[in-house]
Amino acid sequence: METNVISKRFEAFAIPGGLRGQLSELPLPDIFQYLRQVKSTGILTLVSGGARKAVYMKGGRVVFAGSNLPTDRLGEILLREGRVTTEEYEASIRGISKGKRQGRILVEMGALTPKDLWDGVQFQIKEICYSVFQWEEGRFHFEESNLPEKERITIDVDPDELILVGIRRVDANGAIQTRYPELDLVLERVPGEFPVKLEPYEEHVLRLVDGERSVLEICQASEIGENETLKVLYTFHCVGIVRSKGKKVRPLDQDFVPGEDLWSVLNSFNQMYGFVFQYLVREVGPIAENVLEKYLNSLRQSRKDVLVGVKLQKDGTLDSAMIEKNLGHVDEEKRRDLLVESLNELLYAEILAVKRTLGAEHEAAVIRMLRER
Repeated sequence: METNVISKRFEAFAIPGGLRGQLSELPLPDIFQYLRQVKSTGILTLVSGGARKAVYMKGGRVVFAGSNLPTDRLGEILLREGRVTTEEYEASIRGISKGKRQGRILVEMGALTPKDLWDGVQFQIKEICYSVFQWEEGRFHFEESNLPEKERITIDVDPDELILVGIRRVDANGAIQTRYPELDLVLERVPGEFPVKLEPYEEHVLRLVDGERSVLEICQASEIGENETLKVLYTFHCVGIVRSKGKKVRPLDQDFVPGEDLWSVLNSFNQMYGFVFQYLVREVGPIAENVLEKYLNSLRQSRKDVLVGVKLQKDGTLDSAMIEKNLGHVDEEKRRDLLVESLNELLYAEILAVKRTLGAEHEAAVIRMLRER
């Protein structure tokens, strides 16, 4: 993503000398990417419940991290990873004194070599960073400042590496699904080599990105399942390996669009919209209208020749009179194709809404029932 585009998006979170907001509104990968792009130096503080973690950045790269959780302490991590024994860990705890850290004590005891200590602290810093990717909610605050000089053991890591590994650890079936790319997007690779090594399954997904396939088609060709593929594609977008070329409109089967006249086309789609609406109302209640309105609103601009000013009616159908009025400004020979493309795109958006709201099983059920109608 270009810096000026990112900056405009971040205006809502800008405060004097930094940024502040909610992770639900601005995910951690986006924050890291922005700070990397503008080469920021300062401290990113992240808070969720009683957990408070801080990531120190210099010139847009991560150099240190700290946490108030006991499980993130160096000794706890070394013990958990089997790098020290329980006896060594307990002895080092007893030896801690003012101005003397546990890592130094473990070296003086002979439990760690100096290299082990450096490797252990660097591992600890990364683990603290990775853990925040698991948070589904929390607050962030980045403050531009000089970094404290007391930390002698630091790292120098590109945030892209942290994003890649951090998202790998997130459950593909969890809250991250709300950030997955839309199924009708066509993706292409960004020129250049990515400096971080990918896993073989990630390379497999990346080879499927050819600038022609949609996200849906990539998922269908992938060997790792839809949600895992969507998570990998989301990760690629976060670190700038892939980008969107636009949307691929998939025409419906001809059986779905009977007749040649515009009224028949519109009536056919309205029957399907009404069915999807009733299905959602049955499952989630009155909020179904708000869910579908969100998707219609996103198309009012991209498909304004057909959908500008069109409202969702109480039964989930579209205002036919407004659509006919909009089409009056379109060349007659282009009207039907444009109408089918636009209404088709909205139908797939509504089916996607079913999936994101209720799950893949409900999406499959809706598609099956639409085909049987």
